[in-house]
Amino acid sequence: MKLFTLLLLGFALSIALPARPANANDPETRTARRHFDKADKLFALGRFDEALEQYEKAFDAKPIPDFLFNIGQCYRNLGDYEAAIFSFRKFLTLEPETPRRAEVELLIDELEAKKAQAEMLARDRKSQQPKPTPRTPVTRQWWFWTGLAALAAAGGGTVYFLTRDDGLPASDLGNINFPR
Repeated sequence: MKLFTLLLLGFALSIALPARPANANDPETRTARRHFDKADKLFALGRFDEALEQYEKAFDAKPIPDFLFNIGQCYRNLGDYEAAIFSFRKFLTLEPETPRRAEVELLIDELEAKKAQAEMLARDRKSQQPKPTPRTPVTRQWWFWTGLAALAAAGGGTVYFLTRDDGLPASDLGNINFPR
């Protein structure tokens, strides 16, 4: 009996207090509409990055699932397949009974294929890049040893000429050198 009373009370309240319809004049809806209109114009002009920004602002103002579809389209056109797939999946999560479900699922499949292809191309490019040759140490370079030998010869010559003796015995009276 108690369950029946609660059900009856819930039914009576749902009839007495109907949900108020979304008012097109509330500030969130007006803000979302303004951003949506800007985004549609930018999208039509092919300025997808700016359109994406406006669609995101519209979704922030009023989280309508259809905005996620448009955000996904912007990401798809910008080539960010991962973000596009995320947006489309979120759209399907929030709007499971959408009449565009088949279209969105087809878009997700196409984007996953493109993403896999892009990843494969990136791996191929990476594997085709020439590997950098290891740098040879300076001590293995010919010019290092040639320069070292030249320095040693110059140093040895300098020491020889500074320390050589002219062959005369030293005396207390001094030595006189005559030019030859």
